[in-house]
Amino acid sequence: MYGETLPTRRKFPSGAPPASKTQIELEHTMKVATAEFPDEAERYEAAIEGIAHHVAGEKPDLLVLPEMPFTPWIFCVDRFDTNQWKKTVETHAMWLERFASDVSAPLITSRPANLDGKRLNQAIYLDDQRQIHPLRSKYYLPDDYPAVEAPWFDRGDVPGEVFELGGCQIGVQLCSELIYAETPRKLGRNGAEIIVQSRATGNTPRWRAASVLGAGTSGAFVIGANRRSVARDWFTGGSWVYSPEGDLLAETSADQPVVSVEIDLSRSKAAKQEYPVTMINRYGE
Repeated sequence: MYGETLPTRRKFPSGAPPASKTQIELEHTMKVATAEFPDEAERYEAAIEGIAHHVAGEKPDLLVLPEMPFTPWIFCVDRFDTNQWKKTVETHAMWLERFASDVSAPLITSRPANLDGKRLNQAIYLDDQRQIHPLRSKYYLPDDYPAVEAPWFDRGDVPGEVFELGGCQIGVQLCSELIYAETPRKLGRNGAEIIVQSRATGNTPRWRAASVLGAGTSGAFVIGANRRSVARDWFTGGSWVYSPEGDLLAETSADQPVVSVEIDLSRSKAAKQEYPVTMINRYGE
């Protein structure tokens, strides 16, 4: 099993002013990757093999997967089942261990977890030494078919905290949390250079709109990742990377389920000196 340690956390006062233009760093590049992951368990093996091949060639500094990628989607009924929950937690842990052994890139995703008597959808960072770092847990839980999560999970942490991971400042939103447009603004003020948005959603325009708006109002890169169903139409794939200005930099498809792109983190610093982030910081919430 992997040792679990907490990451270094940086907390910023609400409404902290952005850095002055003279503080903006020179070019600071990193390569990021995002991937779809299949809804059907019988497709996991092939998906992991494909991601491992891509990572071996591209060598990204960070990989993002959808929320709870190795979880059979049992969260579609409104009655909690102890045995199903236990099996789901164990199955996800088993596949995460398998993924970690085959895919070398640092990873952000989430997992079903038991913590202090609570059942959580917990965001995690798997570092390059394959240590698991718990980050934060999902706070906004949907209760609408096929995402009937409220009976299965306890509420986690109010989003807004920024984590220092691999030398980068990263915030995390999990699926339905994208609907809360104030969160990226808060993450941006708290110094986020990247916002990870792991999802399990359909193809309604709201998800892309949330990513674009989140990038533009935070001054951060947005990396989204989504689950894809084949046997049913619940989850429709579509993982992407957006620039701090809201430009699409990379996107997956059914034929290309994993993509990589090099990003320059100094663009995030610069975007925080420009409209609309300057206006947002002037007026606060």
